[in-house]
Amino acid sequence: MSQWGTLAILAALALSGCIVEAGSPYSSERLALGNDHHGELAATWAPHIYQEVDDSYAIGDYITNFNFDADYNGKNNWENLARFASVPAYVYYAVSETETHYFIHYALFHPRDWHEWLAAEMHENDLEGLSLVIQKTGGAGTLVAMETMAHDQFYQYRAQSGVSDRSETIDGEVSLQDGTHPRVFVEAKGHGIFGCNARCDAAPGGNGVVYAYEGRAESPVGAADDFAEVYSYALIAFDADGSLDGNQGFWHRRHDICDTCTFGSWGKLRGDNYGTDRAKLAWAWDDPDDGEVFAGAMLCDPAQFFSAHLGGAPFGGRYSHQYLTHEYFTHRFELLAVQSSRDYDTWDGYPDVYVKIVAPDSPVGTNDLLGKNTWRMDEAHTGVWYDLEYEPQSPLGPRHFCRSGLGATSFAVYDLDNTTDDLLGETTVSDTRDYSQSDGVKLGDARLRFAYEQR
Repeated sequence: MSQWGTLAILAALALSGCIVEAGSPYSSERLALGNDHHGELAATWAPHIYQEVDDSYAIGDYITNFNFDADYNGKNNWENLARFASVPAYVYYAVSETETHYFIHYALFHPRDWHEWLAAEMHENDLEGLSLVIQKTGGAGTLVAMETMAHDQFYQYRAQSGVSDRSETIDGEVSLQDGTHPRVFVEAKGHGIFGCNARCDAAPGGNGVVYAYEGRAESPVGAADDFAEVYSYALIAFDADGSLDGNQGFWHRRHDICDTCTFGSWGKLRGDNYGTDRAKLAWAWDDPDDGEVFAGAMLCDPAQFFSAHLGGAPFGGRYSHQYLTHEYFTHRFELLAVQSSRDYDTWDGYPDVYVKIVAPDSPVGTNDLLGKNTWRMDEAHTGVWYDLEYEPQSPLGPRHFCRSGLGATSFAVYDLDNTTDDLLGETTVSDTRDYSQSDGVKLGDARLRFAYEQR
């Protein structure tokens, strides 16, 4: 198989037990996003946001754009918010798609993560978000599941009865407004996002506003009681260059890193109030206990992100990891097959082979992308190619990740042992390579077939 030559899957797996289905055409108002397919999808599925507000500092809980103060300096947002009585409502979005599904990511920005007195709970700038996986069934598609981010933890909500737990436990069902708008609750002060429950029926503490997508960036007035007031928000694409409405997206500015820039380091917004650069974007998000899902996967590899967290029929069969469009990654690899040349050992038998891939400079968490818990072939016979896409587990498929620089990624083959694993061979790559042909590349006592791309 060539580097990205997996045959296209032309039809999505029919899913049973649908709770949510939407196939309506896009309305004309949504064409104002630039008449592009992804903008239309983002508008169709834009979340219905129940924002809890603490009336002691209501503006601290209003969503807005990063450049609400007319600049992209992350270091002055805390101070500049004090100049405003209110701020216009915006939500950021990113869309990617495979042969079978759409993936839509939404990010909500607040200039402050705040508290009345507890400094440990405060910092300049705040980003939380949610992502949707939508099966291609015509029109806007069929919602399968939603995940939200709150305080470095992902929360899972199903929209199909066949969705089940995998590395994560399902936290609830998706609730929709008008058929295609997931209802989410956003906390005051810390701004964690959750699927709606009783907290969306009556605002905790009695104060809250509702944000609904209508294409206009309206500014709330006061806190309102029990979500009585509804305000429109507008959308900004993650890769927007500002030519449409003057707003640039976070991904477009991802390399704007300096003391007075948007970012202080890769994926971390510049900020100096109550800590340094504490707010992160999705390509630097990581849940430390969600299994082998590397940092940034919610945006950089959403197909893998959802299928690692959730299982069941909707994530089996023809669920594709082959992207048709995907702007939000920097590197990708496809691991195809491995072969051992290690002879049989009387004491240990044939080696129990696994592949470890490490990419340096992860913004948080581990640098490991794959390891012994991802794929392993026990008793790998000498000279036999073992296909990592089919044996002995479900297809591995291509993987995508995000890094700031051009550091070398290592590909190593190991023999799992009871004590110290034996290294059979290793190579590092720092540019695009294609070792997908029949002989692959020799790594000591192993051969590996893989393809690697660096943007």
